[in-house]
Amino acid sequence: MEQFNQTLFLWLNAGADPSPVLLYGALFFAKWLVYILPLLLLSMWLWGLSYHRELAVRAVLAILLGLMVSLCLRWLWPHPRPFVIGLGHTHLVHAPDASFPSNHAVFCFSMALSLWWNVVRKRVGWVLLGLSLLVCWSRVYLGVHFPLDMVGGLGVAAGSVWGVHRLLHTNRLGDRLVVQLENRYRRIMAKPIAQGWVAE
Repeated sequence: MEQFNQTLFLWLNAGADPSPVLLYGALFFAKWLVYILPLLLLSMWLWGLSYHRELAVRAVLAILLGLMVSLCLRWLWPHPRPFVIGLGHTHLVHAPDASFPSNHAVFCFSMALSLWWNVVRKRVGWVLLGLSLLVCWSRVYLGVHFPLDMVGGLGVAAGSVWGVHRLLHTNRLGDRLVVQLENRYRRIMAKPIAQGWVAE
C-alpha cells in the first residue's frame, strides 16, 4: 500500500518546473480556500433561516469532531510527509509534522458532506465536494501530502458527519441546540438585527 501511495504521489506531484498557471491555482486552493469556506457558514447563520443555521451548526460540529479524530490519528501514527523522506518536489513551505490524515481534507469534506447530506442543499454540497477535491489535488501537487492522506481525510470527515447526524437526531437535540444558540444570538446581536443588517 505504501508503494502504491508513493507511486500515485509521484504521478500527481508537480515537477521541478511546473506551469505557472497550475502552480498559482494550486497555491490558491491549498492555502486560501480553507479560509473562505467558513465565511459561507457564517453567512448561513447571519442571513439564513433557522433551517440554514441548523445546517451550519451541523457542519461546524462535524468539522470539530473530524479535526479531533485527525489529531488522535496523527499522534497514534505519525506518517511522514513526502518532503521529509525526500520524495518528489515541494512547492509549498510546510512544517514537517505528520501527514495522515490531511486536516484540510477533513475540514473541507466535513463541510461539504454536511450540506450534501441535506436534500435541499445537495447542490451546494456537490459544489463543495468538487472544491474539496481541488484542495486535495493541490496539496498533493505541491508536495505536502500523499494521496492516501486525502482518502483518510475523506473517511474521517464522512464518519464525523454521520456521527454528528446521529447525535443531533437523538431526542431532537439538534433542534433544541439551534434554538438555544439563536436565543443567545438574538440577545447579543439585538442592535444589528433591529437595524436590519443581519437576520433575526
